[in-house]
Amino acid sequence: MTSIESLLNKIIPPSDYTHRNGFSNNYIIDNLSIDEKIQVEEALIKTLPTSNDCLIGETLSSMKSVRSLPLLKQKLNESKNPISKIIWASYIYRLRPEEIEMRDIAFSEFVKVDGKYDLISLFHILIIFNDKRINERIESYTNDKDYLVAYNARASLGLVTKELIDKELLKNNGVKPWWKFW
Repeated sequence: MTSIESLLNKIIPPSDYTHRNGFSNNYIIDNLSIDEKIQVEEALIKTLPTSNDCLIGETLSSMKSVRSLPLLKQKLNESKNPISKIIWASYIYRLRPEEIEMRDIAFSEFVKVDGKYDLISLFHILIIFNDKRINERIESYTNDKDYLVAYNARASLGLVTKELIDKELLKNNGVKPWWKFW
C-alpha cells in the first residue's frame, strides 16, 4: 500500500459508526505537506463520482478544492432527498459563498425536513449559509417541545441554552437543583 493510499484510509475511514462517530480529519489535512494535499485532492476528486460518501465532499470543501466544484454540483443535482441536497449545497457554498443560489436550495429543502434527528444535525449545517430565512426557520424551533430539537436549534444560533437545560433537568428529576432551593 502506498503512503497516499494509507493516508486516504486515515482521511476517509470506513463509513460505519465505529470509525466515524466523533471523527474529524481536519487535524490530518492541516498537517499535510503541499505535495500530499495535491495528491489527496486528486485522489478524492477521482473517487467522488462513484461514491455517495459525503465525507469526501466535506474533505474537499475543507481543503478549499475549487477544482472539485463541478463534481460537487453534480452530486447536488443527483441528490434526491432534501438532507443530501442541503449537505452538498453547503460544501459548494463553503467554497463559493458568492453562489447565493445555494442559500435558496438550502432553504427550499429545509422546509421539507421534519424528522427530529434530521433537524438536529441540519441546524448546524444550515447555519453556515447565514441566511435570514434559514435562521428564522431555525429560530422557530428554539422552543420546540422536544428538548433535543430546541437545544440544538438554540446552540446552532449561538443562543443561551442554560434556561432550557435547567427546565429539562427539573422536568426529568422532579426537583430543583440543590443550588436553587433558595
